[in-house]
Amino acid sequence: MTLIRAGFLLFGLSLGLAALVLPMLERRAMRSGPVDQPGGRKDHGRTTPLTGGIAILLAVTLPAVVGLLVALLGEALVGDVLPEEIALHLEGIRTRAGELLVILLGAGVLMIVGHLDDRHDLSAWLRLLTQVACASALVFCGVRITLFLPWPWLHGVVTVLFVVFITNAVNFVDNMNGLCGGLVLIGGLHLLALAVATNQLFMAAILICLAGGLTAFLPRNFPVARSFLGDAGSTALGFLLASLTVAFTFTEGGPAWRPVVLPILVLAIPIADGVTVIAARLARGVHPFTAGHDHLSHRIVRSGLTPVGAVLVLWGVQFVVGVPLLIAGDVGWPIVAAVWGPVAAVAAFACFKLRLRSREASA
Repeated sequence: MTLIRAGFLLFGLSLGLAALVLPMLERRAMRSGPVDQPGGRKDHGRTTPLTGGIAILLAVTLPAVVGLLVALLGEALVGDVLPEEIALHLEGIRTRAGELLVILLGAGVLMIVGHLDDRHDLSAWLRLLTQVACASALVFCGVRITLFLPWPWLHGVVTVLFVVFITNAVNFVDNMNGLCGGLVLIGGLHLLALAVATNQLFMAAILICLAGGLTAFLPRNFPVARSFLGDAGSTALGFLLASLTVAFTFTEGGPAWRPVVLPILVLAIPIADGVTVIAARLARGVHPFTAGHDHLSHRIVRSGLTPVGAVLVLWGVQFVVGVPLLIAGDVGWPIVAAVWGPVAAVAAFACFKLRLRSREASA
């Protein structure tokens, strides 16, 4: 029970921190940038701040760094502060401290580069080289995909390619209000349920913070956007979730396919969208990083649904595709309820407030 309470506390802290910082960053962006202006190929109708991703990353990083310091100083705190149930896991967290730091630092670097890109439109090659460097740092620190092949160098190359592809794929799906943030939240919650079921507190703590930050952001981004993730947010979130799926540890004796299938199911929609868009653009002789309306969400809208309907459909598909992970991981219903419950409660409250606001506007 102590761990459950700690998880709820961490979720609340991250949600509260993001909810506090989001409007502050929005006001600052409206004065001095970066903002996304309407017009041209843009579908939104008003100037919108591009700082939502920065607030989410702060909500993830600050609690994670504090938790890491507590773990490193745990021996001095066990007697006075930390319950024994949590203290038992400190050694395991310490052994993975290097992985945690390189993942957070990589996400932070991409957030900074993305923020500069939001302001000044950096070269695509510079952004790509930065992503390759951050992904290579993961491999250097031992975070790599397991392929069950006798060539360790190949594992590293595949890891770099996978992380860079997912970073850009998540950036690609940031093309409609709520789509990117919702997909990352759903995939992250599935991964969180697996982490809790396998007692991976290192992984669970980061994912809880990510869930809290995204839960605070989504009501400000969907269905009407007061804030966008920006490249700072979408690339950093893509790198973060890709790194966490690669870093996930499986117990021995399970099916050999799990380390390979896990990243695909957790990130199914971004992967499908990225493959579809890149293939379509290359077939037309267009650079893959060229903006366009050829994403899965746009194709669904052209079939007759509204943008909100398209986002809800893709959210639903991402949720359903991830369910086999919970079944294969033998995740019990109490864990599923504990993981999804707080997010569902906040979502219901946000919907209630939106309905009240719409009624007041129509009155």
